[in-house]
Amino acid sequence: MQDLPVRHVLDVMHCEKNLAENILRTTFGEKDSPSVRADMEARGIRPQLHLQPCGPNRDRFYMPDAAYVLSPTDKAKVLLILKQLRTPTNYVAALHTKISKGKLSGLKSHDYHVLMQQILPLCFRRISNKALAGAVIRLSRIFRKICAKTINGAERDQMLQDCAETMCMFEKEMPPAFFDVMSHLPYHLVQEVFLCGPVHTRWMYPFERYFKSVKGFVRNLAKPEGSIAQGYQVEQALGFITEYMSDYNVTTRRIWDDKEEPAMVDEMLEGKGKPKLLSEDLRTAMHAFVLDNSAHIEPFRQ
Repeated sequence: MQDLPVRHVLDVMHCEKNLAENILRTTFGEKDSPSVRADMEARGIRPQLHLQPCGPNRDRFYMPDAAYVLSPTDKAKVLLILKQLRTPTNYVAALHTKISKGKLSGLKSHDYHVLMQQILPLCFRRISNKALAGAVIRLSRIFRKICAKTINGAERDQMLQDCAETMCMFEKEMPPAFFDVMSHLPYHLVQEVFLCGPVHTRWMYPFERYFKSVKGFVRNLAKPEGSIAQGYQVEQALGFITEYMSDYNVTTRRIWDDKEEPAMVDEMLEGKGKPKLLSEDLRTAMHAFVLDNSAHIEPFRQ
């Protein structure tokens, strides 16, 4: 039997993070520099975006407006959606607190995961450049299929074709500086899904979370390994002891406890609520929904 080649497992988490960050920085104009325009001129592409000489001695240059950079109006729309967005508890970071001076910064890998798959399409569907918005929405759909818990083997060829067409759409809209190693990984991620199975069984989120817990064990920076070993030993010992304590009560409590109300299993929303006057039809519909989904009146309904 021929030996199978050793395949490196590509991580969706870092690919989503780098791609989402790259898209935001490019469309917000942070990566649009004179060197990027000079690169286009050296490649002989997009002459309308080349540096244009100006000044009395033509010793200065200005950069024409690029379609891949959001206009101030479109950028304001995107930031407004991020500021007004309210998500369930612990679903994603409070995005309105991550906006500073017209930039989105300070996000974690899981925040970019949610941003790429669910929030970016919501934001970019409002911009004027429909070709760029379509590319972002298609890329988001591809990542949602990659991260799905069930994979249909018959969709392999179609997913590969959609991924290749999506990256071609980005090549038409984005500058050459946009493309790096991470920009070409989605195609290989699709191939890997049908080789290794669903992504959620092998991505890095559980390990990254555990690394954060392990880093908290370090008390002596001169000997981090010993601190981690001792902290891990103490944690395991405490967990083992509590199994034999009949009157032990958990001291930590979640924001929402499922045991308080069996019928309500959804998380609470973050942020301060705003008073709103409901219409009669909406109030009736909400009242009927509560009655139909309340466990307390189930015996009366039967």
